[in-house]
Amino acid sequence: MEEIVRFLLEHPPFSQLPLLQIQRIASAVQIEYFGQGVQILTQGGKPSSFLYVIRRGSVDLLRERNGVVELTDTLSEGECFGYVSLIQGKPPISTVRAHEATLCYLIPAALFHQLRRDYPPFAQFFARSITDRLEQALQQRHATAAPELFQTRLRDLITEPLVTVAPDTTVREAARRMREAQASALIVDLPPYGMLDAGSGIVTDRDLRNRVVAEGLDHQTPIAQVMTAPAITVPADSLVFEGLLKMIEHGVHHLPLSDGGQIIGVVSYRDFLRLQSHNPLLMPQRLARAQSDADLRAYTEQVTATVGGLLDAGARVSDIGRAVAAAHDALLVHIIRDAEAALGPPPCPYAWLVLGSEGRYEQTLRTDQDNALIYADNAPEDAEPYFAALAERVVEQLVRCGFPRCPGNVMATNPQWRQPRSVWQNYFRQWISVPNEEALLQTAIFFDHRSVYGSLDTEASLRPIILRARDNRIFLGRLARAALRQTAPINFFRQLVLERRGDQRGLIDLKYRGTAMIVDLARLFALEAGVPDTNTIARLRKSANHSSLSETSAEELIAAFELIGLLRLRWQYQQLCQGLEPSNQVEVDKLTPLERRELKEALRAVAVAQRAVAVTFQTSLIA
Repeated sequence: MEEIVRFLLEHPPFSQLPLLQIQRIASAVQIEYFGQGVQILTQGGKPSSFLYVIRRGSVDLLRERNGVVELTDTLSEGECFGYVSLIQGKPPISTVRAHEATLCYLIPAALFHQLRRDYPPFAQFFARSITDRLEQALQQRHATAAPELFQTRLRDLITEPLVTVAPDTTVREAARRMREAQASALIVDLPPYGMLDAGSGIVTDRDLRNRVVAEGLDHQTPIAQVMTAPAITVPADSLVFEGLLKMIEHGVHHLPLSDGGQIIGVVSYRDFLRLQSHNPLLMPQRLARAQSDADLRAYTEQVTATVGGLLDAGARVSDIGRAVAAAHDALLVHIIRDAEAALGPPPCPYAWLVLGSEGRYEQTLRTDQDNALIYADNAPEDAEPYFAALAERVVEQLVRCGFPRCPGNVMATNPQWRQPRSVWQNYFRQWISVPNEEALLQTAIFFDHRSVYGSLDTEASLRPIILRARDNRIFLGRLARAALRQTAPINFFRQLVLERRGDQRGLIDLKYRGTAMIVDLARLFALEAGVPDTNTIARLRKSANHSSLSETSAEELIAAFELIGLLRLRWQYQQLCQGLEPSNQVEVDKLTPLERRELKEALRAVAVAQRAVAVTFQTSLIA
């Protein structure tokens, strides 16, 4: 019986039940062996009397339609069958046949129904789609999250009274109001008034010190002259983690909170620090005080440590990617400003672009650099040597911070990727109009860009060209074929396809045969739908029903992306903690039975989406 208990504890939905209940199930279980080819249940035959749990082996699900028998699925260890017939009290909708010698645990119908009545999560498990199952796996990890980050609402952090003033209030009067209320910030109510979150300014105690006292402004100066407007606001019911990311992304120390379109309070950096002072993301002042290479390197090490903390806290991999992107962006801006201080002001407007995973907000651990630089047309003659020197300073400083140079030389130090706006526009037009192998490779890198620093508007310069790709069916077809070069490593029988040779035997690459496949599909769907976003999850969500991607498939791919990404990141962080070089190659035998099952579900969703793309774009006919 102990063996049965151990097995059930490792597989949902039994893993969600109390131990005493699992022991009760184990004592009631019947064990039955089925030889290869034995028919266990018959479509349209006698209703099932048991819930079958596969202990060892696998079974085929066969369904007859119009006289044709189709293999609809293959189930393996830890999976269940017979429950549809049990729940409906009707004949089975599929024939179940042993694909190989199979051992099953049989749970009596009466006990199955009692478990469904007493434990709603148990009942829900048998009524869910693949999307729901993957989502539940993520929710279970999320449920263990640090409550301060993922369960506390921002409105619960409000400690200061809300102070509001009109825009013509003097700075002396505004400072007096803040002192009386013991508030560190006030809201400037701008026309049409009514404390609307879309039309309010903010002034903090730091603003009064830096913009009034330090500048020697007259105390009768209207507060509107020193405010920041419009203020960066967030909904009051957002989670603390969302507010923390917003604060880091925008480099602010106060966040006005809105409810129903109106500001109801302000939370400060101190409020976050009071809630969770040990979180490394709450130490941006360390970067501001950095004076040496060692200080900057310490900051990047701190960001890496944050990844481990967020993993332990139960964060989703998409949340971790956003947090790391915000922290790395702050570092990059600091480095670029230092370079500008050394070289003097730039001779013309420009923008520093980050590419690939960083451009998608999906970089987690430190990887090699992918960046580029775009500057204004008709720039003065000294622009190119200035930006060449700037790029070398920035890239070299990033190297000293632990970000290696790109092996493919996709960096702003490469003159090819440091060009005026018109040259970049021609690059993008050429990649779309002549989609050869090289163009498709560049598409995968440069279409996933975003600007981190600089005044040049790259969205207006490059994004319209990218969005016009939806009208080029040849380009989309070639991109679809490229997206299918790697196939999901799962076969028709829902078995993982592992490497079989050399030192990679028994491994599976969770990047190139996992998350990267979903990234490529998301890029394709976004271009087909005319969606401008670069983030994979945003692309999938916004492309659904506006491209060949259905809403159901989008949700399945999102859940798969989160789950595969989380498995990959956990594996890499474990290696990092052991002093090893992080690898995308995961030893499947070291995954738990639950993790293997979740991985199969996720890869199955990818395989289904890939088959749909092959049919939609007729990739087999593309030369």
